[in-house]
Amino acid sequence: MERSITAAAIALCTLLAPLTASAEQYRDLCSSVPGACEHTGPNAPVLDADVCWSEGGVLTLKGQAPCPSDAWPYHLGHGELLDPLSQEIAAYSPLDWACDHPGLCVSGPVPPEATAQSLCCEWGVCVPLVEAVCNSPASVAVMCFNGVSNEDGSVTCYDGEPFSG
Repeated sequence: MERSITAAAIALCTLLAPLTASAEQYRDLCSSVPGACEHTGPNAPVLDADVCWSEGGVLTLKGQAPCPSDAWPYHLGHGELLDPLSQEIAAYSPLDWACDHPGLCVSGPVPPEATAQSLCCEWGVCVPLVEAVCNSPASVAVMCFNGVSNEDGSVTCYDGEPFSG
């Protein structure tokens, strides 16, 4: 009995190995290809699949076959299927909400020109996110739902209801 349970466990692990190994087999798309993933809030849909990124910037599910000759394989944690026939997908890079971090948002009515923006914030000052320069230990990449650009290039993030004036 004990031997058959061990054999069954080994067989199960062997069957599951290809499913769990894919995340380790390919590099992460969002951290490897600048601009390939759209910044979103923290509730981005989970995809956890291997994908093919083509020279033209088209992203499709990889499946069991190799990627086409003009595409490279990556792993994608967050995304969603856009077209079931072409297997085209949207890639997302989830960020924390800015207002979940103390000191990054201003309370009060949201000005009408406010827009959703991905930001890099350091020491309470936020600027539009350029991932290559948002990598110091003091900086944090966040998503602001109600951001307003200032003349100095910084962005003020509002935590409140849209202005109805």
